[in-house]
Amino acid sequence: MVYFFYNILISFISFILKFLSLFLKPVRNELQKRKFSLESIFSKSAEGKFVIWLHAASVGELDQARALTETIRKKNKNVFIIQSVFSSSVKESTFSDPLADVYFYLPLDTAHAYDKIFSHFKPKVLFVMAWDTWPNLLKVANRQGTKTYLPCASLSSESSRKNPIVRSLTKASFQYLTGIYPSHELMAKEFTGLISPKTDFIVLGDTRFESVLGKLETKTPNPSFTRFVSEEKSFLSKNKPIILGSTYGICEERFTAYLKSHSDDAYYWIFPHKWEENRMMELIPNLENYGTVGVFSKLKPGEPLPKFLLFDLMGILAFAYQYGSFAYVGGAWLHRVHNTIEPAALGLPVITGPRISNAPEAIVMQELGGLFKTESEIQFVEKFALLVQNKSLREKMGQGNRNFVVENRGASDKIYNRVFSDAQN
Repeated sequence: MVYFFYNILISFISFILKFLSLFLKPVRNELQKRKFSLESIFSKSAEGKFVIWLHAASVGELDQARALTETIRKKNKNVFIIQSVFSSSVKESTFSDPLADVYFYLPLDTAHAYDKIFSHFKPKVLFVMAWDTWPNLLKVANRQGTKTYLPCASLSSESSRKNPIVRSLTKASFQYLTGIYPSHELMAKEFTGLISPKTDFIVLGDTRFESVLGKLETKTPNPSFTRFVSEEKSFLSKNKPIILGSTYGICEERFTAYLKSHSDDAYYWIFPHKWEENRMMELIPNLENYGTVGVFSKLKPGEPLPKFLLFDLMGILAFAYQYGSFAYVGGAWLHRVHNTIEPAALGLPVITGPRISNAPEAIVMQELGGLFKTESEIQFVEKFALLVQNKSLREKMGQGNRNFVVENRGASDKIYNRVFSDAQN
């Protein structure tokens, strides 16, 4: 019955979107993009290979899928990988990554949206990363005989999937999952009462940890940053800047509130989420009230580093954390927190805004004491000041975060061994 009402709702949403596309270009472009990306995959064939479909909601879940895909390809050469994503925040340029054989944007979850995919590719295994469990996708996969798994599974106590109205749909769709593998013991408890007795349920970790660690260990930052740290070796041996990563305007407002009420001799490296000239023209004069300000690309060799250094180039933030004392990670005052694993992997304590419910690693870090989630400007200023002033607290939180990341490495191997010990039999 719950699926009946869900399908009525999805059909209504589909009708509304098609109607709006007649008048609104952004809606029309979005629908066309999804249609074309889906149609393009049928020019390829699996040619007798073992087909595995991985689905990711957005950029973070795609990182999880990539880590798992790398392990699958290392252990099994005779596979054909389908990779779908839902969010348009994943750029089409990402689809050139050779890890998967085909990429596409997931269509709206109508009852027959996936018929051609299953009939053409006949996937044996479907991995839905973390949380993006579309009810019809799971139901159709089950009907087609595809074993479906929810690795890196996350479900917060605040999740809308647990409210009284949606909970029954969540439970109904979860019954089609062959296995659910939570990212952490602290996350496992949230699935109580939602799992079928026949579903394989065991904590196997989060593949995103190895994705981040692999990036930090094998990739290199923007060359200009490599030159910069080499030239500033003496400065960095004596100073550990406070790093503010992925900041939005509201993040910068919270930080300015801290500066208004506190004075310190710290240095700050600020990485705006988007370098918007109008916003920077407002931020820079505000910061100048509290110390010198510089822009990374405009630094001159040999000049003293400013109190506030704003980075306007890409490919630096993940590697900059190793030089910091603690990190503020943005996004959580607006939509969802950005990557907290990167600073944690490099032994930094973390402070964020309130919206971390879709980031299981951030939730666990908070429960383990390595992350401060702040709900208001006053609380942000209070926690930020505490981290500035208390070195021993920073070190304790940072070490806990580092241990948390390292201990969770190896999830891809665990998931692969659990699933493929009998998936091809």
